[in-house]
This record gives sequence, C-alpha cells and structure tokens, in this order.
Amino acid sequence: MLPDLIARVAKADRRAFDALYEATSARLNALCLSILKDRREAEEVLEQVYIGIWKDAARFPDSGLSPMAWMVTQTRGRAMDRSHAAAPVPVDAGNPPGGALGLVRIAYLEGLDYPRLAHRCGLSADEARHALHEELERLAGHAAEDAGSLAAAEQVLGLRGGTVTDAGLAAEWQERLARFADDLTPVMAPARARQRIREHLGHGLAPLSVDPLERRPWWRGPLGILAILLVAAVVWYVWGR
Repeated sequence: MLPDLIARVAKADRRAFDALYEATSARLNALCLSILKDRREAEEVLEQVYIGIWKDAARFPDSGLSPMAWMVTQTRGRAMDRSHAAAPVPVDAGNPPGGALGLVRIAYLEGLDYPRLAHRCGLSADEARHALHEELERLAGHAAEDAGSLAAAEQVLGLRGGTVTDAGLAAEWQERLARFADDLTPVMAPARARQRIREHLGHGLAPLSVDPLERRPWWRGPLGILAILLVAAVVWYVWGR
C-alpha cells in the first residue's frame, strides 16, 4: 500500500498524498514529540516532513529503504536538526534502562548525544558508549571488530560527525533503527498542521483529496444548482395553482 501511495505522490497525485498523510502522520508526529518534547515544535517539523515527502517522493526508490523507514528517517533527521538549533531539552537523570536494547532505543527515539544519554541513564560517558556499542552489536549480529558498521550506526544515530562513507551500511542501520518508532503510541497532529501543508503546497483551495482539474458531473456545478432552482419554481407554480 505505502509503496504505491509514494509512487503516486511522486506523480503529484493529491489523493495519494491525502491517503499517505492519513496512514502515517500520527506515527511520525509521535516521533517528533518524542525528540522535541514540544507540541508546537513537533507540529512545525511534521509540516516540513510532509512538504519534503511531496517534493522528494520520486527519490524514494533510490533510498533502499522500506516506505516507513524512509519516512521515519526523514522525520528523525528534521527533528534532530530542530533540536540542535534550539536550546537543549533538559534530560532527567535515571537508572540504566531495562531490556536488551534499552540504550539504543532511547538514543534513537529521544535523539540524545552521548553526554545526555549518559546523564539520562545514570552512567558515565564511557560507560554509555561501551554499553551502546554492545547493544548495537547484538542488534546487528556482528562482532565488535566490525568497526565500519558501528561507525555507520553512530552516524545514523547522530552520535558521530562526518559524512557517511558507506551508504549501504547506513541504509541497513536506518532500516533497523527505524523499527523503534513502532514502539511509540501514535499521536494525531492538529488539523491546522494539515491545512498549513495544503497552503504551502498550493492545495489550500481544495481538500487534498479533491483535484481541482478533475472534470465534475454537471449536476455538481452551477448548472446543477440552476436545475434545482428551476424544478423548485415549477413545483411551486403547479402547487400554487
């Protein structure tokens, strides 16, 4: 379903865009909220995400990702950019998370760097880095000596600077890590976010599910209204006699 919708969006199909928004916006909004902790900021990032999807849908096949991983990756990237541009969100100190992939999950869903991840989990920075590497190894199923894969994972998580040297490894990690977004409870975005997307894309004169270029039946236009008025006048005249 989603691959077909994205393919149709790439051809500027507004109905497909409408359906794609309906199917995915609550999940992507939940990720924005998880990282930004602010509804207004999350709403603005969500708008940017869907504007980007409309413009970049034709590039989806080249990503090597599943549809949801592609959209989650874009959403997280935009939310992380907004988070870095704003004042850091305070992080409450706590205990190391339970579960086999607790640190990876927190790092991905909350967009934390090593110092804030360490503080969040009640660990030193070195302890957080070591524990995260162990979890990444378990997630990928490879040994610690595979430094290239771990480096790609850290870049995808936003924990390591520089450009991605192996696009294939990066795509593998984007696909793996995007699954953590499934753990979030979907949160519907306000209707105003959808309307602003419409206005930005020039869809504001009609709902996204309506194509203004589509030929409508005559009875749904001005002629239909005139026909109804004429029939009403005839009925009134006949009954009035």
